[in-house]
Amino acid sequence: MNIRVPSITGTGVVPPETHQQRAHGPFQLRRIRPGITLGQSGDPGFGGLGTIDHAKLQPGLVVRMHEHRNDEIISYMRAGQMRHTDSAGHSEVLSSGRLMVMNAGHGFSHEEEVVGRDQIEMLQIFVRPQLSEMTPEVQFVELEEAERNGKWRLLTGPAGSEAPTFVRQQVYLYDAHLAAGETIDLPSRDGFDRWFYVFDGVVSADEMHVAKYTALMVGGGQENARITALTDADVVTFLVDRTAQYSRDGTMSG
Repeated sequence: MNIRVPSITGTGVVPPETHQQRAHGPFQLRRIRPGITLGQSGDPGFGGLGTIDHAKLQPGLVVRMHEHRNDEIISYMRAGQMRHTDSAGHSEVLSSGRLMVMNAGHGFSHEEEVVGRDQIEMLQIFVRPQLSEMTPEVQFVELEEAERNGKWRLLTGPAGSEAPTFVRQQVYLYDAHLAAGETIDLPSRDGFDRWFYVFDGVVSADEMHVAKYTALMVGGGQENARITALTDADVVTFLVDRTAQYSRDGTMSG
């Protein structure tokens, strides 16, 4: 597959105004297209990073059983609890301390139910696999909250990497919690561009104030990519090898 990879000069911004917003009663989301400012005709993705939903789900909501194909789906939660039920027979409660990755492959169905009285706030991240129609899998992992305080916590990486969960693509996901005043360098790896997102709070980066729902695209060759929390902040960073082959056959990631 031949992929044209637009270069990133300096730091590019993906502002909240570019999100597709939807609200259906107890279900609200912002659909984020990570590479929308790259000017790629017909493809708002960022290499293998296809689409991200920043969702808020209210108590009592049930998203009935539905199918995904050819999506690698990371369910990253910061508030509330969600019961996941799937076609492989799993019934698991997810939370900020329990991460799930679904590798949908040639077909995988699941249902989501808000558990308890608290609102869920989460990212549902759709990664494009390297190949279509692979074998479906699902992964669950326990997380330690202290591991993200003031430092980057590795959550997901390519199959065979040191990450506790995997996607079948050259994509890494990190998160961190920063107290007001803390400074941290963005993670980096040779050959990977960075896509940084403010889940909550306000940070300073590249002489800009970057608030909740805003993302920055940072080229892999840019040194000294540093952020400072202006308030307490929850942030995530994706490292993406945008030269890697990917499939756009996913239900959501294509």
